[in-house]
Amino acid sequence: METSQMSVENVKEIILAFSEEEKMKLIRELEKDMFPKRLDKLLRDLRDVPLSYEEINEEVEYVRKQRYTC
Repeated sequence: METSQMSVENVKEIILAFSEEEKMKLIRELEKDMFPKRLDKLLRDLRDVPLSYEEINEEVEYVRKQRYTC
């Protein structure tokens, strides 16, 4: 099947047939592909948001506590 003829639905059907391991590999690849785009967008969106170093540190510590206390 040519790429131009493939729809998202076709791709979803193919992916659903993958094993869990293959799906995880695909997720990691997609994350690697999307990370720079998402980071650029985030940085653009945050460009005009005034945040102090202390505020950033507080948020980082809060998230760390949430992640590592579960």
